[in-house]
Amino acid sequence: MNRNRVVLIALVAAVALAGCGGLGGDSGTPTETPANGSNATTDWPDTTTATDGPYDLPLNGSEIRDRHRTVLDDGTFSYRQNAVVRAAGSGAVREYTNLSAQVDRTTGEYRYFQNVTRTNPTAAYVDANGTAYLRERGDGQIAYDRQTGASGSTDAYLYPEINRYLRGLSYEYEGTERANGETVHVYAANGTDGLDPDAHGLTALDSASLTELSAELRVAEDGSIRTFRYDVTGTNPQGSRVRYVVAVEYAGVGSTAVSEPSWLDEAKNVTGE
Repeated sequence: MNRNRVVLIALVAAVALAGCGGLGGDSGTPTETPANGSNATTDWPDTTTATDGPYDLPLNGSEIRDRHRTVLDDGTFSYRQNAVVRAAGSGAVREYTNLSAQVDRTTGEYRYFQNVTRTNPTAAYVDANGTAYLRERGDGQIAYDRQTGASGSTDAYLYPEINRYLRGLSYEYEGTERANGETVHVYAANGTDGLDPDAHGLTALDSASLTELSAELRVAEDGSIRTFRYDVTGTNPQGSRVRYVVAVEYAGVGSTAVSEPSWLDEAKNVTGE
């Protein structure tokens, strides 16, 4: 196992999905100083549309991120992220990312499993002291490693940067539904009629080639994310038609217990603890 590599790979996978540029960060909104150097402001018309849900339209990714982080910051949750790039015609898988995690923000304890294209499946458990025990499976063998100083790494699971998929799309509020015993609010975008290519953040596909685009965001009453799904077909830089689907899910918010993996004792023995 390549030491100091596995944790970093997992954290990158948490915020950057396979293919199509991933869940990259948001560069923010630039501001300009008035040419005359004054503090004068311009009264722009208010285009916000109120809804019965936690968020008004158009959706603001920064607001969603901040409210979601506030709810989850000092609690526990389970996180799941799946992404796949397929050939649009045959459906053959080109790239994929599968990641799941249990996180306790109060103690810093967490565990995860990831399976990414062209890398070995990897699992890890990080205790409250920041010691990470890693398990990598490949070529019919299992390797273990132990690393220290992994505390604080749960930030990568706290919020997936979906802002790029919220910008430049015309989301509508579609009401509420019941899921896993709670009420969730649904926001959805379908088709490319409302697509603003200059604002939308999917840069790895030709914006003029996008078809069959759909996105759904489900949030709890407090505004925290429960699920997000984005599905689009387009042309990549190599000229191939591909379908890109990404799904994110949060569950067990406030009730998740991080369990020690069954292989922990073996990992401690192998790494000499």
